[in-house]
Amino acid sequence: MVIQARLANMDVGTGSNRRYDGRWNLNCRPLFSASAHKKVRREWRQYRHETSQDGARLLLVCSCPHPSLTMPPRRQPTAPAASGPGPLEALLRDLPGDESGGRSATLGFSFQQWWATLSAVERLETQQDFAILSEFKEDVAILDSAEAPSSVEFCQVKKSERSGAWSLEELQRKGTKLKSGDGHEPSILAKLYRRKLEFKGHPTVLHFVSNVGVKLPNEKGSDTNAGKTCLHTLTEEQQTKVKAQLGQQLGVVADDVDLSCVHVQRTNLPLGEQEMFVGGKLSDLSAAGKLPFKLSHTTIAAQMLASEIQRRASDTSYARSFEELKTRLLSRKQVVDILAQVAQLRPPVHHALDRAIEELEREQYPFFAREQIRVQRVRVCAEATDRTNEVFRQIATALAVAKAKVMQAGSTGTLKEVMEEVVQEVRATEHFLTAGLPVSYLRAIALLVLTDGIELDVLTPAPGAQSEEKE
Repeated sequence: MVIQARLANMDVGTGSNRRYDGRWNLNCRPLFSASAHKKVRREWRQYRHETSQDGARLLLVCSCPHPSLTMPPRRQPTAPAASGPGPLEALLRDLPGDESGGRSATLGFSFQQWWATLSAVERLETQQDFAILSEFKEDVAILDSAEAPSSVEFCQVKKSERSGAWSLEELQRKGTKLKSGDGHEPSILAKLYRRKLEFKGHPTVLHFVSNVGVKLPNEKGSDTNAGKTCLHTLTEEQQTKVKAQLGQQLGVVADDVDLSCVHVQRTNLPLGEQEMFVGGKLSDLSAAGKLPFKLSHTTIAAQMLASEIQRRASDTSYARSFEELKTRLLSRKQVVDILAQVAQLRPPVHHALDRAIEELEREQYPFFAREQIRVQRVRVCAEATDRTNEVFRQIATALAVAKAKVMQAGSTGTLKEVMEEVVQEVRATEHFLTAGLPVSYLRAIALLVLTDGIELDVLTPAPGAQSEEKE
């Protein structure tokens, strides 16, 4: 017979049986001898005395019970004071068991990252704060704040190229067999619901998202396509089956499974040309006045947002705290800042020049002079995008200086009048630079400079700066 005792918070044992981990074994015959019986009782009394002081716990395991050795009723430990689950930030970090293959395998824009981009754009319709995390726990995680989050949404995003829909049985089907041979991987729904258990005590919403729908049974048991449905709307019998499957796979009581936080939905995001779709959403927001600025280049904005989400999703660093995790999230403010940068982008050079020529036409600038400027359009636009063309740069710089002088003088002239004024100024002061160049060519460059159609690294001279240099 072997009697084994385990004590917590106490190092016990006698003689050679003392061990580091707090275990001790007492070997005796199947029927206790008198000496062994006395030894057990003596050490048992010693244990009772010690546990009354430090609250340690003892577990006796006997291969066969003996009538003379009875275990007293277990002392009920004092229940700790009720406390909340703690701040959500404590759970917002990486753990060794988290899947990180998505971050390591991020090459180009994936469907999941485009869906994260779409989610960020759609949430701009309201004034509520949010933060998007791609490849954290699930494909996409959405927080209600980038600084002090109190709730989280986990989204499992599945791309499917088939024509049919997902079935509820597919979502509950167990995964591949474990390498250890002991059991299987959890199903899609079980993996998703596991986040609810990990973030217990905090508002948590779970979404299964796909480009195809999900077939759910209706009240009569027939399958119907669900666009965006909460599993809590299933019948009691149908919910019981789902809860039983989740409880069995996750090792929890089926009645404790809460389906009110589990949603399935079909997204309209296409498999190709997602930037056009997201760009259309941005265009709608801009037209509806939901953005604090007018956004013209919506497709470029969509690509820049997706690029930033992809960059952050590919970050393979291990975040040990929420502060370290912040480098991988994209807040509402950061989303708006990216869109603002796109809104401030200059239009293409040829667009700027065409608009300037149209303005000359409205000001009734002579037709043939206007057409001569239009002839220089291709040459000027090509040279404006060539950073190595030093002659063009010097001419544009000289025109920018002349523009600054006109502005300082308080000119109130029209575009055609200011254009002629700055061209004459440059031709008079830069003989060598402008020799042999058509006047229409200089006028075309002047139009770009006057309408901010090109960006130049020019410092505008301060008032009186030239007079001080002469002195």
